[in-house]
Amino acid sequence: MADVTDDFFRGLAQRGHDRRLAGIPEGSVRFDISRAGQADHWLVSIANGDIRVSEQDTGGDAVVRADRATFGRIASGEAYFLTTVLRGEVTVEGNPQLFATVRRLFPSPPRSAGSRGGTHE
Repeated sequence: MADVTDDFFRGLAQRGHDRRLAGIPEGSVRFDISRAGQADHWLVSIANGDIRVSEQDTGGDAVVRADRATFGRIASGEAYFLTTVLRGEVTVEGNPQLFATVRRLFPSPPRSAGSRGGTHE
């Protein structure tokens, strides 16, 4: 049965090209997503706005590690990627420029009733 994490990576693979990512540094980010002592791995490569996704447990100019529940919140827009990193819920290592790029891949969380606009990151 698919879940929000699987759906997120399938959606990225189907996206193919994202004009918002054109002109940014090329690179790849490996996502190590854990659950119950097991880890799933996805390698997301970005070049000139083209996105490729493969299930791969090696490589990456940067690595994002999260448990599946936390990543599911990020992938569904319930939590901000950067906020989870700052809280220590997600760890990142490698090329810091890629993390600014990675943030663009995730949906924005819905605004709360008390939100007055602006960004929350």
